[in-house]
Amino acid sequence: MANRRSVMSTSVEPPSSSNNDPLRELFEACKTGDIVRVKKLVNPQTVNARDTAGRKSTPLHFAAGYGRRDVVEFLLATGASIQARDDGGLHPLHNACSFGHADVVRLLLEAGANPNTRDNWNYTPLHEAAIKGKVDVCIALLQHGGDANIRNTEGKTALELSDSAARPVLTGDHRKEELLEAARSGAEDRLVALLNPLNVNCHASDGRRSTPLHLAAGYNRNRVVQLLLQHGADVHAKDKGGLVPLHNACSYGHFEVTEMLIKHGANVNAMDLWQFTPLHEAASKSRVEVCSLLLSEGADPTLLNCHSKSAIDVAPTRELQERLAYEFKGHCLLEASRQADPTKVKKYLTPDVVNFKHPYTGDTPLVRITNLLKNKQVNLGLQIRPLYLSSALAHAAPPTPSTAWATQRSMFSKPFVTSSPLYSAPMRTPLSIGLLGGHYRSRFTAPMGSSLFSH
Repeated sequence: MANRRSVMSTSVEPPSSSNNDPLRELFEACKTGDIVRVKKLVNPQTVNARDTAGRKSTPLHFAAGYGRRDVVEFLLATGASIQARDDGGLHPLHNACSFGHADVVRLLLEAGANPNTRDNWNYTPLHEAAIKGKVDVCIALLQHGGDANIRNTEGKTALELSDSAARPVLTGDHRKEELLEAARSGAEDRLVALLNPLNVNCHASDGRRSTPLHLAAGYNRNRVVQLLLQHGADVHAKDKGGLVPLHNACSYGHFEVTEMLIKHGANVNAMDLWQFTPLHEAASKSRVEVCSLLLSEGADPTLLNCHSKSAIDVAPTRELQERLAYEFKGHCLLEASRQADPTKVKKYLTPDVVNFKHPYTGDTPLVRITNLLKNKQVNLGLQIRPLYLSSALAHAAPPTPSTAWATQRSMFSKPFVTSSPLYSAPMRTPLSIGLLGGHYRSRFTAPMGSSLFSH
């Protein structure tokens, strides 16, 4: 450790300048930031020249270590190697980090410098910044993929070696309250400046112990929610009451936020400490559109909370209760049709939902099954007999429960009933019945000259 520290203390010191040595003049110009002299002295042969009298540093090592951003930018544009190592294995990024030049650090990172490169002692740039308490540099490294868990040759992480000033950055507590407030208020620029992988899921120290995503979801900050998700915010994080961000979005009826959270893997049936689901939250407050979205994504309105109440039970109006029950049953039938599961189709198939349409895709059970037949190129008609009933009922106007279920019993009890009044030709498939009933849309038509089903 001592030898390594002594190496770092002199790693950017150039040799004495000499008017008779162009290379030493170049190193001196890089040290002082004399961009005019640098431009005169740099050429393809000197841009990556080594200080043979010192630690074999390059011009970029010197410019980075002394924080000369203009010189660094020029050297990079002229072909300076961002991966060059000195005698100690240090890259220019190590130098910039060790001396706290955050603007140069960002420039090097954006130019492709590896934030987790290691020197001969396995110190990363983050080790350098943390040891020296360079807070802004630590943040920049973390925002560009710096790994705080890498251990040096002595087995120490950046956190274990960190100065007291840098430690909160590595624990996720640095300016945490500002970050939470930025998420709540929708201050995107402030959020981006503070956000890094170690604080994206920080919890408030008081109140409900919300995360930034809880606050952004509850306050309908669409863009902030998007930014947080892009930076790794946890959709499953729980606050003090066990609520996930989806509970917050649904409780306040924020449709777009709800949709984003679900697309990023939020559990639509997550329960808080009182077994309330997001659907309980939405239904109890008559968030009708959010309820429909949740149901379309698999939310179960029959789950009971700690008071033995389902989402249907807590809906304040009979109209909403009936809608929840109807949409749930319809989505169950759609899913059964998609899975080609005869048992489930039979369970959920009733005249009131046989023509149920998905609220966002417009799919019906028949569309789902014809999609399956088309994609599989297999005639599954004789195996999925409940579909005959759905296809027939789809153009029976209107079927009564008694006749419908009488037909179903007949169809389920025999391999195929050609004498049924619903079928006049032998060996009809659900698809042909649906076609005759006018329930097959042109967008699913097979290409000319091709067969929808294989033999």
